Amino acid sequence: MKTQTTKNDAKTAPIATKRKHVVLVGNPNVGKSVIFNALSGLNADVSNYPGTTIDVAHASLSDFELYDSPGVYGISSINDEERATRKILLESDIVVNVASGLSLDRDLFLTLQLIDMQKPLVLVINQIDEAQKRGLKIDFAALEDELGIPVVQCVAVKKQGIANISNQIENARIGKIQASLTEQLDKVLKYPSAKTIDSAKALLFIEGDELTLSEYREISESLRIDDTIYSARRARVDDLVSRLVIDKGLGTLASIKLGRFLLHPIFGSLSALLICYLIFYQLLGVWVAGDLVNLTEKQGMKVYWEPNVRKIAATIFPSEIKYQDQTLSFPKAASTKEEQTRIDNLLKSSVQADVSFNFWKYKNNPLSILGNLLVGEYGVLTLTVTYLLGLLFPLVAAFYFGLALLEDSGYLPRLAVLVDRLMNKIGLNGRAIIPLILGLGCVTMATITTRLLTSTREKIIATALLGIAIPCSAQLGVVTGTLARAGGLLAWAVYGTVVALILATSGLLLNQILPGKSQPLIIDLPPMRLPRADNVFKKTWNKTLAFLREALPMFALAGAVVSIAQMLGWLDLFVNCLKPIVVQWLLLPEDPRIPTTFILGIVRRDFASFGLTEVALTAAQAVTAMIVITLFVPCIATVGVMIKERGMKIAMTIWVGSWVCAFVIGGVLARVLPPFFAFCGGS
Repeated sequence: MKTQTTKNDAKTAPIATKRKHVVLVGNPNVGKSVIFNALSGLNADVSNYPGTTIDVAHASLSDFELYDSPGVYGISSINDEERATRKILLESDIVVNVASGLSLDRDLFLTLQLIDMQKPLVLVINQIDEAQKRGLKIDFAALEDELGIPVVQCVAVKKQGIANISNQIENARIGKIQASLTEQLDKVLKYPSAKTIDSAKALLFIEGDELTLSEYREISESLRIDDTIYSARRARVDDLVSRLVIDKGLGTLASIKLGRFLLHPIFGSLSALLICYLIFYQLLGVWVAGDLVNLTEKQGMKVYWEPNVRKIAATIFPSEIKYQDQTLSFPKAASTKEEQTRIDNLLKSSVQADVSFNFWKYKNNPLSILGNLLVGEYGVLTLTVTYLLGLLFPLVAAFYFGLALLEDSGYLPRLAVLVDRLMNKIGLNGRAIIPLILGLGCVTMATITTRLLTSTREKIIATALLGIAIPCSAQLGVVTGTLARAGGLLAWAVYGTVVALILATSGLLLNQILPGKSQPLIIDLPPMRLPRADNVFKKTWNKTLAFLREALPMFALAGAVVSIAQMLGWLDLFVNCLKPIVVQWLLLPEDPRIPTTFILGIVRRDFASFGLTEVALTAAQAVTAMIVITLFVPCIATVGVMIKERGMKIAMTIWVGSWVCAFVIGGVLARVLPPFFAFCGGS
């Protein structure tokens, strides 16, 4: 079976060919994306929390077009996920409804709505193995007879039943609906002025779907029966489950007890703090940013990659090479064998990481421009490659590994419930913790994910918090590693407390300023389960690789821009302008690398932390500097997404506000923290 895959925006998912179009529809956390992967071969993201798939994944197979829709509880147009699913469903020929054997009392409500829409349907009941472990026995034959559609058993993570799904797609058929509903649908379908309406839209009209009502305003609203249809559907689901699902009372499994424990106000909160410590300090800050990055960057890229790349470049471009009191000058490049031998001897007799190559020494030679761009201090082949592979790659991979564990285990939705009351104080509900945590991976993508929030007010607050107080994964790794070296756990705790206070204060102010209030939390709690190693590693690799692909051109651009600014003298000018703020207001060392990081941070936010990794800082200075770069302006990509999602006015307000917030708070901390660390015995 040949597979060609694309990923399209939910609002513009193309359905243009004549082949049958099959859409997977289901509640969140039923394994729909796993089934899509197995059917199509596409490595779509598989997550254990609601709101992952906002876009519509599409695969062009040999027999039909397959679409994976967002997880929804019903077909309507209340939020982005439902609007996306509604659009692709209405344009489809066959529907594969995925339900969980663990929650048929919930999932069959959507199944009955799909049947009432009179779409050819196949019902796939997934997670049968977990249902059996919990003592649930389902009469599949009776359920198939009651609904009038094919019913397939499946354990998607083990690829059991996948072949049956493919076989049953051709056998999809319209299910049994109640006679009273049929009569009501006929009234809408036969309405004199409604010639283009079909059965699916007729049902949505009856249920009061806003988009359908606006499309068919000529139909009398007296034909709506949304209240009674919902209660009748709920009663039918309860009847089916009571007769066809037998519960043997094995519901006290360890996973259930663990899930309840993690929701406890006290023990759940302590567990959340422990998890944050293990992932964001111990894993990222100590093991990866400290130990692993020391190998990959300082003992790898700095010793082997950069000196050898610059050694080769010195044979092409004019350069000056220094090590302690030794200086080698090559105004026209080291083109002879004798000159190259001198470079080899210098590198062999020195610590290669301490050898200084200057490719901008001989400015009059045109080749110096290209040499400085490629292998200079901010060169594309030196700084960009070292930063991406030596520093960012292990940090980003470690973050996504930790996030994948949280997603696959089912912990993230429980964290959302745990923090719901706290999030209400800043105008959000617990669901907003998902984009805020995703912001620790990439603020740009997290800003897009704010679409899963239900109100414009919540989206504005979440976007502002992401732009001001949430560090991305690479930045977080550098921050944690720097703090661990400079001040240890105390510095890390101070940093975390200050950033949390800033986030809370910003949220409280926005909650007071913006009209309205937070929406109640409605979220599904998947069962706690042991993360699958293959899924965790595949997700970690895919997300890390996607990050590197997206970051490479931006980092190369940043390096080139700074190199050009250096050659034109603008970099020194900017450094001199920022020097009073950095030295006199922020009380940081008079090191040109510090203001340079602010220039880099405008292009790419996580680049703003790079120049500080090798600057000697006290504990107080390290905390001050790390908080400033955390609060500093969102990168160009994030600002672009903010403009697209929230509009120019809101995006620019966040951008300017982050400048002011970063430097004002940084200056205050520069004066408060030194006596605090002195009192606590820190440096």
